[in-house]
Amino acid sequence: MVCLRDALAQTLAHGYAHHIQRLMVTGLYALMLGVQPRQVHAWYLAVYVDAVEWVELPNTLGMSQYADGGVMGSKPYIATGKYIQRMSPYCKGCRYDPAQRIGDSACPFTTLYWDFLMRHEATLVKNPRMALQVKNVVRLTDAQKQAVSERVAAIRRGEVGVGVAVEAAGTVQHG
Repeated sequence: MVCLRDALAQTLAHGYAHHIQRLMVTGLYALMLGVQPRQVHAWYLAVYVDAVEWVELPNTLGMSQYADGGVMGSKPYIATGKYIQRMSPYCKGCRYDPAQRIGDSACPFTTLYWDFLMRHEATLVKNPRMALQVKNVVRLTDAQKQAVSERVAAIRRGEVGVGVAVEAAGTVQHG
């Protein structure tokens, strides 16, 4: 995951990442992975030299992590890898395909997106701004849903995506 590797490496090297990297890469990944929002907030405060709590807390908990129940944003800020591909140059050198939801070449962002929709379907269907995305979950077969769930389990175990990205950034060494 070139996007995550670069955002993490830059953050750890310089204590800085552009707000797009924070929102579109690290924040999006944390939200869809299911990281506790307060942990994301604490990490941002610890690693970014320009993080000031009175600004960072509402931006992280409200906008990035949708942990305020929709006070700052009317819907969760979620997207597939296709969004990152459209909005950045990261996908050019990445081994993952943002158009793929499942399979070895599937972009973890895309897989996590579908998992997020499936996990929160009952809540999101009530949000008019999310209704179309949630309707697409209905089109998935049980086998496709199972494949998404299995790939997400591998992502959470660090076998796909982030473990590789963090290791490439030089922050984790596996024995």
